[in-house]
Amino acid sequence: MIRRPLLARLFTPLRLALLPTSMVLTFPAVGAEAVTTAFGPLEAAQPLTARGLAERIRQDGAPEVARRLTRDREWARVRRAVAAGWENWIALLPDLMPAADPAMGRSLQVALRRALPRNPRAVLSILDPKNSNQLGGRTICAPAAEPASWRPRALTAIRAVHDIHLVDQGADCMRALEEQS
Repeated sequence: MIRRPLLARLFTPLRLALLPTSMVLTFPAVGAEAVTTAFGPLEAAQPLTARGLAERIRQDGAPEVARRLTRDREWARVRRAVAAGWENWIALLPDLMPAADPAMGRSLQVALRRALPRNPRAVLSILDPKNSNQLGGRTICAPAAEPASWRPRALTAIRAVHDIHLVDQGADCMRALEEQS
């Protein structure tokens, strides 16, 4: 058991002020250069968030952010968040997908496909109304390699979206799903 006077001597403000600066952690603002401490780069300690990623895309551009995601091996986090149907992450894909390498682009398409039954409005809102190969409804909504239970859930989810701004994307998706029946 430690006595109170001993604790007071160990943790006085004066002694805390004498700690080496390498032990003090400070976090740079979003978009600031990474600071290296005795523990490694602080940028690596910051959590990856949709808001932070959107800010990086705005400041540095999607190609640079895609390179960083590859370098830092963070694409898996992005894919998981998209597949879970998290709207703010899904909204980043029109910027990130063209900057990603082809294999990662296909992987992000699979993540969008998995998000469709969970958050159809978010997925439909980023689909290309002109039905491009990368983000078109006929590509994203095709039930390629999905389990049999996915298709009826996706159909039900799309039918539940009633938004006049998403009519074309919803129709493309429905066609892709019905062609596979």
